[in-house]
Amino acid sequence: MRLVCGIWKEGAESMEKRNTNQTYGETLVRLGETRKNLVVVEADLMKASGSAAFVKAYPNRQYNVGIAEQNLIGFSAGLAATGKIPFASTFACFAAQRACDQAVNAVAYNNFNVKIIGTSAGLTSEKNGGTHISVADLAIYRAIPRFQVFDPGDAEEFAQVLEYAADYVGPVYIRSNKGDFPVFHSPDYQFKPSVAEVLQDGADVGLITTGITTNEGIQACQELNRKGIEVYHLHMGTIKPFDEQAVLDCVSKVKKIVTVENHSIIGSLGSAVAEVLAKHGTQAKLVQLGLRDCFGETATLDYMMHKHGIDASGIIETITQL
Repeated sequence: MRLVCGIWKEGAESMEKRNTNQTYGETLVRLGETRKNLVVVEADLMKASGSAAFVKAYPNRQYNVGIAEQNLIGFSAGLAATGKIPFASTFACFAAQRACDQAVNAVAYNNFNVKIIGTSAGLTSEKNGGTHISVADLAIYRAIPRFQVFDPGDAEEFAQVLEYAADYVGPVYIRSNKGDFPVFHSPDYQFKPSVAEVLQDGADVGLITTGITTNEGIQACQELNRKGIEVYHLHMGTIKPFDEQAVLDCVSKVKKIVTVENHSIIGSLGSAVAEVLAKHGTQAKLVQLGLRDCFGETATLDYMMHKHGIDASGIIETITQL
């Protein structure tokens, strides 16, 4: 694969896997050493989020509000008002839906320095069932003024986004995907907010991915390369602020674009790309892959990703048809 610096140049089979939840706890412990005002707020999900490691290291800097997501965000806003840097985590669906009013009025309206971590994001919540699968969290937080929104592609990027969020002053929403996923970023990678990454150059079709769909895109590109199809692959780890120029650069080389997201096709990555294309009057065909105005279900991640066409085989099929 023809990949840029900062990405593993070997195939997907050579990538190590890392657990996102474990990465969350380890990163918070490290950040907490030098940032004494960093605290963690939980809705009784310390093991599920991975923050249990932080609780063990700094028992006096963790707050458990119980299974009360609205309190989680409102309480975190209060902590931020006193100068703390709260990292508040719960299931992405509840952080976005149940606590939406608190995120808007308690956090964003006051521009409080709260970091909200949406755990088990999208289909990675899998067997917890449809009610726990977030299909609109990115769209909701993208629409809230002052929030920056991130959907990291792997554990390395996730850790660096957490570090960026700890130093950035303002509201941040970060997706955390449940499970072990391949790490495609190499050790020399350096996260740059609002800057998309060109993973592969190509002249036939554009592929824009985010979150866990980026690894699927990398695998798809390997097979498409063997078929002689050249793909211009962009990874969008930052959903807001959005890298418009990266999309325009892509369109300058290809006239067909496929977006892939572990989320509804309404309001997130695909919508952001469509907005850029419309804003600049570009003549490009856009195909959006994701959940098409539906909920998730009680099933495995692999099954649901295949069903909704956002795994490597679904991407290959769509691009081959194009």
